[in-house]
Formats: sequence, C-alpha cells, structure tokens
Amino acid sequence: MKSLRPSLFVTVLCFAVASLNFHAAAAQTTSPPPQVRMKWQDFVSGVDGAKRLASFQRAVAKMRSLDNSPPGSADFRRSWKYWANIHGYLGPNSSFGTLAERSQQLTNDGLAQYLPYLVGTTGKPGIVDQTPPDAIAKAIWATCQHSPPGTEVNFFGWHRMYLYYLERVMRWAAGDPTLTLPYWDYTNPAETALPAEFRDTTSPLYDWRRSPAVNQGLLALNPNITNIDGPLTTDTTFLQYEKDIESGVHGNVHCAMVHTCPVALMGLVGVAANDPIFYMHHTNIDRMWACWQYLHPNEQPGTWENQSFTFVDETGAEVTRPVKDFLDTKALGYVYDNDSQCTRVSTPTVAAMQISPPSNVEQAFPNILFSSTPFPLNSTITSVNVTIYPNTQLYRTELVLRDVSSRFAPGALVDVYVAGKGGSPRRIYVATINWFGVFDHMASMGHMERTGPIARTFEYDVTQQLQTLGFPNTKDLTIQFEASSGLVPTGKSQAASSEPIITPQATLRPDAELTIGAVELRQ
Repeated sequence: MKSLRPSLFVTVLCFAVASLNFHAAAAQTTSPPPQVRMKWQDFVSGVDGAKRLASFQRAVAKMRSLDNSPPGSADFRRSWKYWANIHGYLGPNSSFGTLAERSQQLTNDGLAQYLPYLVGTTGKPGIVDQTPPDAIAKAIWATCQHSPPGTEVNFFGWHRMYLYYLERVMRWAAGDPTLTLPYWDYTNPAETALPAEFRDTTSPLYDWRRSPAVNQGLLALNPNITNIDGPLTTDTTFLQYEKDIESGVHGNVHCAMVHTCPVALMGLVGVAANDPIFYMHHTNIDRMWACWQYLHPNEQPGTWENQSFTFVDETGAEVTRPVKDFLDTKALGYVYDNDSQCTRVSTPTVAAMQISPPSNVEQAFPNILFSSTPFPLNSTITSVNVTIYPNTQLYRTELVLRDVSSRFAPGALVDVYVAGKGGSPRRIYVATINWFGVFDHMASMGHMERTGPIARTFEYDVTQQLQTLGFPNTKDLTIQFEASSGLVPTGKSQAASSEPIITPQATLRPDAELTIGAVELRQ
C-alpha cells in the first residue's frame, strides 16, 4: 500500500485540526445549564450550604458597605440602599411621600407605637428622606409595580426583572458567579417561621424592625395566609392569577411581618426592600409565577409583555428591556427547584374536586344566590347569615365581597371564613384581606387630608368549601370576618432579651369605618 503524498497528508491534518477547533469553539459557546434557585432550607444545608450562606451574607454586607459611596458612582448603584430605593424610597420627590408625612400617617391611624420602626430609636437608625442624585436614579427609583384598587400593572414582570439584576449585583458583590437567590418557602406549612439565619442579630440578614416575636421565633406566619392552592388551581387567566397572588399571599406576608400595614419596614411599600427578607419573599413570589407558567405552557401573549422597565446592572450601567425578554427563566439562566408541585394538595386531587358549571351557562357566575346589604365590621368578629333557596345545585360558586372600604388602615388583617349557620364550630378558611400598599399614597406629596374611604372588591372561589360543609344539603351558612395578625405561635419559649415584645393586636379600629358593601354568593 502506498503512503499518502506529503501535500495530501498536510491537507488531511489541517482539516482534522480545524474540525477539532470548530467543535471546541462550539462547546465553549454552548450556554451553561441554568442555575437552580433553591428554597432556603436546602440553600443553607450541608457543607455546600454553608458556603452558599457565606457567599450570600458576603454579598449583602458588601452592598451595605457601599451605601455611602459617592452619589452617581457605579459603587453607589451597587449599594444596598440604592437597590432598596429602586423599589421605593421616602423623600420630597417620591410618590411614597416624606418621612414626616409617613410619620404623621402612623400617628393619625393610631399606630404611633410603631414610629420607632420608621424614625429610629436609641442606637438604632431610622429611615431618612433621600433625593435621587442623578438622571438614572430619577428614572428608576420608586418604580415598583403594584396595583392600586381597580387597576392592573406588571407586578410579576417588574419584580422578576428587579430580582434578575439584583442577583447579578450580588454575584459581583460576593465574588461568586454561582450565587443564586434562594426563596422562603412559606407556602409549605412546615416552613412558615422566619428562617433562623434572618433572626441572628449578628448577621447582615437581621433587621430589628420586624415583629420582635417573629424575630425571636415565637410567632410564625399562619399557614392559612400562605396557601396558594386556590389561585393556582381555580384562576382561569394569567392576569387574574397575578392579581390574586399580589393582593393575597404577597400582601399577607408583608403585613404579618410587622404587626400590620403600613408599619415599616415590610409593611410600607416605600421602604420594604430595605429588609433582606423582602428578597426571599419576592423570590418565592417569582416562583409562584413559574408555577403558573409550568401549568400553562401554551398561554397566549398579552400586551403587558411589551412594557419596558429600566434598571442598572452589576457594572452600574443603565439597562432598559421589555418584560417579554423575561418570560423564560431558563433563557435568563435560572430555574426553580420546584415549579411543578406548588400546591399543598396534589394537582390531580384538586382538579378532581372542582365542580364545573352547567354547559348552558355562557357567562361565569351569572346567578346571584345571595346578596346582603352594607354592614360595618366589628373590632373582632362579624358574622353574616346566608340562606340559599332550596333548589340550588352544587356548581362552581364564587363569594364576592363588594366595596370593602376603610377610611385608613384598620390595624389588623381580616380572615374570611365560611361556616355552618348558628355558630357551628366547623368553619373553613377562605382568604385574608390585607392592606399592603392600599393607603401608602394617601399621605404623600403634602396631602394629609382624608379624601374618603378606599374601596376594593374581592372574588373567591368557594366551591370546595361549600362542598365540605355539605352543600347543597346544607343551605343555611354563615360568612365570618375575623380580625387577625396573620401569625400563630411556634411553641418556642421566649429567650431572655432586652427587646420589648409587642404582641400583635388583632383588633380593628372602629374609627376606620371598615365596611363591606355587599356579600354575594354567585354561580
């Protein structure tokens, strides 16, 4: 057999080398697998968990150390203060008003005992008024998207973008490109207590302005207020789901962390992002959007996807992008450890329990089974008796609370239950009404006068609750409204501490004139 001529050999060799170089280059340009955002308990577990926690704490400490950087500098744009201000801040140019206005609001609302959380106390600095130092800050500070009563905004989209760029800044601050944002998995009833690492007074994750009983581990979130099974399994549109999560579990957690809204930090939109737990809360809210996306992979796009928002990245550079660029978390470089089993009851079981309306019903819930006249809520518990006409069948049923209005923050959450008539001990939880962000603009921009009550309407699917109570055989029901702190005891004994424990007062202020315009049951 003849050997290859030198020129042919060289040609073959060059081709082989070129091929190897091409495949090597292709391997280098292949996107790395998305990183996993984990629930907090897994994030801090084991040897790797200790490293992740150290990296996370290092990032927060580094960002805090940049708070006093020169205004307008890249370092200031990477500071903890700056990122909190992107969500909201207090000052003469802010839609959330000034420190003086917020302080006066607390006093007017009978919440003066919580003023130290806003203005500070001996050895503990409070919130101060701020002014955007440059055009970029003017454009992006206080741009968080929350829905005032009767409106819909890009709540999910804006906050996903916010967390995405924060995560990039935190990786820079920690010097760790693998750092991801964990989430507080309070939708799990076993994990509603504030994680221990956020209760460590020596940690950069600690904040003294939470409820002292929460910070000491004596009280935890009531699992009722963190259950998303209803919205995730019964809501039929994305916008409905977004609205229900924002006004429900999202606001419930904010208010419960600080006794009631609008108490700083977590209970007041304009300063909530100063607390590190804010980000673990909102990463879980982002996961809830991912849970919806998992269940609705073929959802049609909406005009809301075209809205653009502006942030800064880890270099301090201004970045403007549309929400549609942030729909696919894998394309952003992350996934959640759990976005497929997000309900407490397995999805097939929940689906099997749902009752469909008759096929000839074209409009959702067209039939009113019951409607009340307006009534005020008592300071603790108010009951409304409901009698439904005899021939009613069990179809999908909705509880509507029309024109729930209050002159100002009434001082507590309100839990809603459906029960058997006549004070039956068996009652079933429906939802919680919270006041996060509802009154935050009333006292802003120098307008302290009351302009009248703010009214909202709530709609809840109560088909399963009625079925559990024996409906349609049982047609005499009671709708109960009970003042709540959103917290329950953990069973932990109080440790010796100089911190005063302020027990959440689950009472509604009569002078707030909290009123429900009508209670309706509809099919």
